[in-house]
Amino acid sequence: MNTQSLYHLVVLFEETKPRLSKSISYRSPSLPYPFIIRKPLKKTKHCNSNTSDIQGSRQFNQITVETMNISELYDIEKCEEISFYSGNPTVETTEGIIHIYKNQREVPRCDGMVTSTMLCFFSVPSHITVKDLLRFISPMRNVIEELKIVKDGTPNRYMALLKFRTPEDTYHFYDAYNSTCYSTLEQEVCQLMYVSHVEITHPSIGVAFPTKDLRELPSCPVCLERLDEPVQGILTTILCNHTFHDGCISQVEDTICPVCRYVQSPEILADSQCADCDIRENLWICLICGHVGCGRYGQKHAQLHFEETGHTFALELGKTLVWDYADDAYVHRLAVNHEDGKLVQLGPNSESGNKKLDLISMEFSAILTSQLESQRAYFESQLDLVTTQSNERLEEMESRVESALSTARAAEDKLSEIIKENGVISRKLQQATSLAQRLQKDLEEERALNKSLLINEKTWRERTEQAESEAKTAREECRELLLNLELRDKLNEIGTNEELTKDELESCEISLQPNNSQKSNRRRRRR
Repeated sequence: MNTQSLYHLVVLFEETKPRLSKSISYRSPSLPYPFIIRKPLKKTKHCNSNTSDIQGSRQFNQITVETMNISELYDIEKCEEISFYSGNPTVETTEGIIHIYKNQREVPRCDGMVTSTMLCFFSVPSHITVKDLLRFISPMRNVIEELKIVKDGTPNRYMALLKFRTPEDTYHFYDAYNSTCYSTLEQEVCQLMYVSHVEITHPSIGVAFPTKDLRELPSCPVCLERLDEPVQGILTTILCNHTFHDGCISQVEDTICPVCRYVQSPEILADSQCADCDIRENLWICLICGHVGCGRYGQKHAQLHFEETGHTFALELGKTLVWDYADDAYVHRLAVNHEDGKLVQLGPNSESGNKKLDLISMEFSAILTSQLESQRAYFESQLDLVTTQSNERLEEMESRVESALSTARAAEDKLSEIIKENGVISRKLQQATSLAQRLQKDLEEERALNKSLLINEKTWRERTEQAESEAKTAREECRELLLNLELRDKLNEIGTNEELTKDELESCEISLQPNNSQKSNRRRRRR
């Protein structure tokens, strides 16, 4: 079985405002997610210095994404109504930057077995229209599910993303079309790469930080193509480290790039000055765009240029030293001829003029490489430590927030229960208050009634006593009257019988005895 390794690309659309739809996103199910999403941090003046390997211009340009469904595109008999406001509904426009990363981790590939269903057309010339591209891929249109045409600020170039139905179809398409010409009249070669992830990011959802396995592909300052040997298939020149093939050189007026012109022309070097001030010493030229600025011993215009544009590499004029502003160290790795001081490319079998100097240089390079490697390992460990601590702090804060939320929920539940109990108690208190008021009113009425009854009782008692005294007086008078009547009758009877004389009657005394029977009768009457 034929087994080889391949590299996957990761495409990141960094937008200023969220405008692209989620349909452009793609994730390979068998490969790990290459980004770390973090919440947006507070912007500072050092925000341009990114720790990842980001190179090239950081200017936001207009990005256009045109989506084509291949199966529906070739089905001319099928009609479908698409609702949209205005313009072409399959074309999306936004503003941002397209980052293309190369995954440094190799993925083994066997015959007919791949881990992705998306391919990317690199640097398609603009004179090859979308119609020509569809005609170019028409023999295998049945295995293509979707085609996306991506255009940004790159002049005369665009990029295409192809999504296939199965991984086997992706494998066959890659083997059939990679490194083939678009037509018999074209010199341009079809450049295909496997794509593992396509993501969209913008400040509202946070910042996507690439992992250490990703390296962003830089662009040539002349032709703006991606500088990657496995992708381009073209060796970079030793003078300017650019892909100076025929198409690249034909776009510039001079025979060399601005950096090489400053290095190789002494008269230009003597008359050169900073682009922002009049300083003529300690000048640095940007290897990306050719901007000339003064160093840190002047007004630091070269460093300000890096902070504004993100161009990391600068060459000191008059010397062969290359400075990396991102790593804050020298990064030159080119050989220098001892006779004329020009940059040369040494092959594996070439011999130097002085073996001892070459050995010393090799030893110094080895020591420097080991030291840089140890520093890289140290700073990567420090970065991993900071990342781990940040993750731990984030998890701790999330746990604290979760516990606080649970406590707040429990407090809210308890508060709701207390409010319910308070309502029940309030209703009971209201009922008890109304009952107490009613009882108080009844008590006052009873007290008033008792008071009136007592007054009536006293009145009737007085009346009773008065009536009894009056009755007693009446009885005495009645008794006396009865006695008088009886005495009169007796006297009349005696006078009739002539038993007593008139003188005897006048001189006699009559005493009356109380009648016991009458007293008992009176008592019975009282009872």
